[in-house]
Amino acid sequence: MSQKRFRIISYVCAIMLLVSGCSYSLPDIENHLIEDSFSENATVYRTFYASEVVSLNYLTSDSDVDCGISVNVIDALVDYDEHGNIIPGLATGWESNDDLTQWTFHLRDDIVWVDYNGEYYANITADDWVCSYEYANSFISKDVSISSVVAKNTKTLVYTLNEPCPFFTSILSYSCFLPVCRSYLEKTGSMFARDYKHLLYNGAYILHYFQPFEQQILVKNPKYWDKDKVYIDRIENYFDYDAASVSTVRYLKGTVDRAIVPSDKLTAYLDDPEISKHIHRARPDNTISTFYAFNFYPRFDPKYEPENWAKAVANQNFRKAIKASIDRVSLLSIYEPYTPEILLNNTLTPEGAFYYDGVDYTSLPELKEIASRDSYSLAAASYYRKIARKELREEGVTFPIKILMPYNPSVEGWGKEADKIATQIEAAMGRNFVDVIVEPASSTGFDMSVIHSGKYALIKCSTSSAYYDPQTFVKPLLDGSDYIFWDKCDDPNVHALNKEWNNRIQKASNTTSDLPLRYSTFAQAEKLVISHAIIIPFSIMNGDGYEMCKLNEFEGEFAHYSFISKRYKLHRLHDKSMNLEEYNKALEEWLQGF
Repeated sequence: MSQKRFRIISYVCAIMLLVSGCSYSLPDIENHLIEDSFSENATVYRTFYASEVVSLNYLTSDSDVDCGISVNVIDALVDYDEHGNIIPGLATGWESNDDLTQWTFHLRDDIVWVDYNGEYYANITADDWVCSYEYANSFISKDVSISSVVAKNTKTLVYTLNEPCPFFTSILSYSCFLPVCRSYLEKTGSMFARDYKHLLYNGAYILHYFQPFEQQILVKNPKYWDKDKVYIDRIENYFDYDAASVSTVRYLKGTVDRAIVPSDKLTAYLDDPEISKHIHRARPDNTISTFYAFNFYPRFDPKYEPENWAKAVANQNFRKAIKASIDRVSLLSIYEPYTPEILLNNTLTPEGAFYYDGVDYTSLPELKEIASRDSYSLAAASYYRKIARKELREEGVTFPIKILMPYNPSVEGWGKEADKIATQIEAAMGRNFVDVIVEPASSTGFDMSVIHSGKYALIKCSTSSAYYDPQTFVKPLLDGSDYIFWDKCDDPNVHALNKEWNNRIQKASNTTSDLPLRYSTFAQAEKLVISHAIIIPFSIMNGDGYEMCKLNEFEGEFAHYSFISKRYKLHRLHDKSMNLEEYNKALEEWLQGF
């Protein structure tokens, strides 16, 4: 089927559903457990979506799209409030031994498994996590090493680790730590999670109906342990390949409750006094940190002179000159044309990504100065350029130095960003000094074929938070990570920096009982790579940019990692979308809660 024909069929199906009042033919309901979710007074939230779920098997899939369903239908041992605080979930409480190698969880009495119609199937017991571990232990993150998972009794679960882990509770919402009913798994066998009818549910919602590339319907779980905090009765998601372009029109017509505003329509919509009443920003995503990486072990085509680059990049003043040449706020205006500075990130660990005792990690003494200032300075670029040119000439470097900078053409805005940064560097340093070569690379397997293969001189990379600890953001800089390759650099100065950084990372990682010392030591390591221009911190992600939405995202569950923010629990459906002023006020109130 051609893509054009597929789009037309998808669009027609969606319109038919919407014209009919978003109704559909319900599957046979054997009882009245979920009848309230379909009553006239039911609170219904409706959206369009364009990326379909690939797998419903929440134990093995952790993709962004798949987890949009699983986080709403499967609960974990822990839960979250609207400020990212870990609170009791399916476990009422927990404790660890002194060295953080054994964690004991105590389950609630009122937690059960139900089927897609809300019918009771079984009580949830500690063995459900033992079964999950047996089924999915190969998917467990390498950041934690588990020795055993034991059910002491039906309500007591014990995880024993091979090494201390101070952040263990923050990884418990990932798929491989979610429970599964052993008797049901054995009964369904290979049919487990093949469709919505071959799953059990224990979360705030049940996937009551799912026809791929057509519709997803989630209904409130009538037997949910915390159902008094579930305010939306039904969620209806309609598939449309062109959701991005049609959602705003459908929102304004009142047939859906959320729409992401396309960037090419944003200015016109904000200039419209009526439409602008519905538009506000979506919360930027600080779970992802982007940075520009220097390649200290180049393996690109000889025509780009990798040996010459290897000599140049080892020079700290050369790296600092490039760093000072880049006007990051200007670059970020490509993605956020009105307030680009909200995406600016001066550290590897983003501001607001991690707090300890109410203090932002980037406000620690080691990082405070770096976090508070912009590295862009043409005066500094000129100063470092002059020093670097003299030093590099003595090292036998030839000019202009070719700087190969590939980009992924499938990522919106990256090509424009690459062209713009090339212009900035060449203008600040001179084209007789550097020649920035911007090239689109294959979007298929970009990371593996370009970044991890060392086929770049300067490139934008990213790192993300997987749990609540500063350690989570440093992975691309670890030896053997195949990002910047500084562990393979022969230059004695770079080698010394790498050794010092590794010593601090090792010390921080081994410090598990003294958390202030742990965080301070991680901050020292981060300061080292930034102040010596091993990397150039760039930005957090724009998230969904601008949207029209009748949900207030600051009311829902939140975490500084994972997919918790995709949950509908705690959310209320409002009569209208916030405007920009209302959003900024809500954001300020939310930030005061940290």
